[in-house]
Amino acid sequence: MKRFIVALFVTSALVLSAFLQAEWQQSGNPNDRDEKKIEEPVEKPKGQTSLRVAVEQVRVDVVVKDKDGNLIQGLTKENFHLAEDSVPQEITNFTPNEAPMTTVLLVEYSNVLPWEFLYEVLLASYTFVDQLRSEDWTAVVAYDIKPEILADFTQSKAEIHGALRRLNYPGFRESNLYDALIDTLDRLEENEGKTAVVLVSSGLDTFSKANLDKTLERVKKTEVVIYPVSIGGNFRLRYDPFISDSARMDFYQADATLKAFARYSGGEAFFPRFSQEFNNIFDTIAKFLRHQYTLAYVSTNKKRDGKFRKIKVDALADLNNDGKPEQLKVQHREGYLAPKSKLD
Repeated sequence: MKRFIVALFVTSALVLSAFLQAEWQQSGNPNDRDEKKIEEPVEKPKGQTSLRVAVEQVRVDVVVKDKDGNLIQGLTKENFHLAEDSVPQEITNFTPNEAPMTTVLLVEYSNVLPWEFLYEVLLASYTFVDQLRSEDWTAVVAYDIKPEILADFTQSKAEIHGALRRLNYPGFRESNLYDALIDTLDRLEENEGKTAVVLVSSGLDTFSKANLDKTLERVKKTEVVIYPVSIGGNFRLRYDPFISDSARMDFYQADATLKAFARYSGGEAFFPRFSQEFNNIFDTIAKFLRHQYTLAYVSTNKKRDGKFRKIKVDALADLNNDGKPEQLKVQHREGYLAPKSKLD
């Protein structure tokens, strides 16, 4: 009997691994799906600070921590030093935000994923909703072959729960992460103030029109902060001996992709191995978003060359009142793509 159980377990694992690899390589023949557009909400999300003025400003949202990883609040403009390509810049706007969150929950829900992945998507999504406060604004977008808006910006948890209940059986065998993220960032382009994307995804992409380079280029242009939360960690941990080398490399590439989205946008990527970690992860993301500092400056580099410019923000503060300011950890996007002249 024991031999039978062991044989059944190994066989199941092999079948599931083969299914996963085969599904990634297949391209379905999906029917067209009606596209939806994010409509302008009747009342714009509250708690946002617009920094749009006549001149071109660069906005940088930062999270400040001490050496132990604790969030630091109460800092002033004088605590910060900002440089672009190692050239000091004058901070023209400073907002110590303690404001409601405005987020897009972007979730992968595709037939290419095993049921364990889909279960984690739903569990993570509902856990995220549990962290929301009455003053927060959230939109929900799910993607497989294309993104679908399940709920426009709302403060109603009931409406968000209703949107998530639409995620039943996934219908398409594609998981086009790159196209979905670009589409979401494009839609958020006109949204004033701070907005974040909470991306619940495996990081895999099967058939997007855009490639990774184009997607990273789009991420470098946005002021939207991206917080990827990886799914499938427990599956990978348990079935690693049975996963093919090519599938394992796909997972490594997916992890690197999620980390790049976070790094270039100023967010943080999370890779839970157990579903019990979701609660702490979303609590951490919520704290980051509620207690960011917003800095803005007008670049002294007036060239419209379309090149990537690195941003460096430092923060010093005397936390112990001993007359010795200490260097704090500052989390922010790595930089941005400068505007490009239309004549080029």
